[in-house]
Amino acid sequence: MLAYAAARVPPFAALVAAIGVFGALLLVFVLVRHADDLLPWALAVLAVAYAVSLFVHGSAVDEGAPLVAAGLLLCGELAAWSLDERHAIAAERDVVLRRGLALGALVLAGLGAAVAVIAFAASPAGGGLAWTALGAVAAVLVVGTVAELVRRTA
Repeated sequence: MLAYAAARVPPFAALVAAIGVFGALLLVFVLVRHADDLLPWALAVLAVAYAVSLFVHGSAVDEGAPLVAAGLLLCGELAAWSLDERHAIAAERDVVLRRGLALGALVLAGLGAAVAVIAFAASPAGGGLAWTALGAVAAVLVVGTVAELVRRTA
């Protein structure tokens, strides 16, 4: 994600990379020192690096945004899972498998929702109230699907 964000804006690549490296180092600190409270901040700094590249690049729709969003979601969930594993109580294999499947389903559902939003935003129809309503319904359906998948695996 960081390389993608920096490559989009060559004149500002050093700035984007510096922000992203700070976020990555903060994430490493969180994982090494078990600083759970700083995990959202590490992810936020990584997201800011991408947001800076969007701001500098211009107002066009970024087709890579769904992959960046899925990457940030996966990074955050895997980091939280890693922090959970520091406890001496080992989870059963079935629990780990179900958690992994739920995480995969969540990331895929999020990727699908993000792709739908980008597709609607980039459509020649130009958006409007109907597309906004359709996007909101799609987002609610994705969240409901993910909640049902999580409930079934739990």
